[in-house]
Amino acid sequence: MLNKNYRDEEKERIDEQLRSIMEMGHIPEEWEEIRLNLDRKLKEALSIGLDEIENLPEEKLTEILANLDLEFSHYEALGDILLGSIELEAEEKQADLAQKTLLIYKTAQEVSRTFSFSLTQKINEARSWIND
Repeated sequence: MLNKNYRDEEKERIDEQLRSIMEMGHIPEEWEEIRLNLDRKLKEALSIGLDEIENLPEEKLTEILANLDLEFSHYEALGDILLGSIELEAEEKQADLAQKTLLIYKTAQEVSRTFSFSLTQKINEARSWIND
């Protein structure tokens, strides 16, 4: 029972952290400061920051996120945060970040096991950053 309570508390903590990140917004003029805050909050929530997400091989990122036992909503929220960050990142990092965002959305799709039109739209938007 203790283990289930701990997992529930951990999921709630991650949920609150991701929600607070999404509320930060993405303002181009303040991106460097926001990016540092985003990186810090991602590390608090998931023990992995934006730089690590960008630089890790996809297999390792998938493994780290799987070990966190995230729910569908967590994957989708993380994907939304990253999708909103793509256009503000340096041009040479945009395609890589889009690729990681796509990976996270596809994982969300697998975790949910149901069709989501909105998730499909987000997947297509992330793909558009890779193909540009």
